[in-house]
Amino acid sequence: MSKYNNSNNNRKNILNTHKNIINKNKKTTKRDNTYKMNGYNLVGGTTGDKYASTTLLTKHLKGKYTNGKYIYTYYNENDDSTITKDSTRCMCINYKSFNDFNTYDRCANKIVNNTNFCQLHQNCKSYLRQFLSGSEDEPDEEMWKDPLIEGSHNCYSYFLNRQVKVVKEKCNKICSTKYKNIDECINKNDGCGDLKPQPGDFILIEREGSDKNKKRNYQCSVVEKNILKDNPSVLPVAFNTKCPVGYYKGAMAVEPNSTYHFYKQINNGLFYHKPGLRPISTVDSPFKGENGRPIYIPHFANRDYTKKDDPDDDGINYTSFCSYYCVPQNNLVHKNLA
Repeated sequence: MSKYNNSNNNRKNILNTHKNIINKNKKTTKRDNTYKMNGYNLVGGTTGDKYASTTLLTKHLKGKYTNGKYIYTYYNENDDSTITKDSTRCMCINYKSFNDFNTYDRCANKIVNNTNFCQLHQNCKSYLRQFLSGSEDEPDEEMWKDPLIEGSHNCYSYFLNRQVKVVKEKCNKICSTKYKNIDECINKNDGCGDLKPQPGDFILIEREGSDKNKKRNYQCSVVEKNILKDNPSVLPVAFNTKCPVGYYKGAMAVEPNSTYHFYKQINNGLFYHKPGLRPISTVDSPFKGENGRPIYIPHFANRDYTKKDDPDDDGINYTSFCSYYCVPQNNLVHKNLA
């Protein structure tokens, strides 16, 4: 049997394991929507795709197509700071009570008391923590500050919570043989930057022996399919779905036809991210005169990194928010990167 067929069998075994986890949690939960799979936003791929179809544990909820863009089912551009540029609006879901788990739209009230929330939703952080699985990491910026890691690993690596030893070793070899110092090495386009793991590369290299036939298509549905091909244990979900124990929540957005970006939720309820080869960031893109805000809900956050006052700026604007995901911790499943 080929390595490729063995890999397919491993994927089936992984999915069976995770189905059992979810079924067990369905029986033990006290809150109806916690693990009911109709609360999962299972999007990406088609039911005929042999990889994407393995994620269809129950009802397939398709993403919306807006102006040709495939986006998160519960996304509304009027709630997205990336589009509206309103820095004074409450950053919380418009929940009616602390036990309201069926509201998806953003509160329209103005922020008060030098917070990010309106008067009605001052306890928003406590409300949002209800959707934590308990398996999220503690704040981990320090763990990603090694220059050989920071300069060779990207947001996708951070989303999967994986630092690849081989990638770090390759970066060290490049830096030690071609450059005077590490700082020069990791800041060069031909340095360690080319080592950044990419969604879909693992399965492509496994199947064809190299990534020379890689196609760069940065649409939500395509990038998501590549994530699930590499790691079928990752489960697309809705934001206010609580992940099973052993999982944490992540998120993805794209600038269509340009690039992607990922986020990872921490045990304080906030989402952190790694902008390219730079350090871990705990805030969204700042509005003028601000330093950026904590990311409570990524599809409400400002993801526009262009600088409007600089005509030569080629910054990125992640206008398409794709989905949220339950990602297994490393002690539960080995996650693939290449």
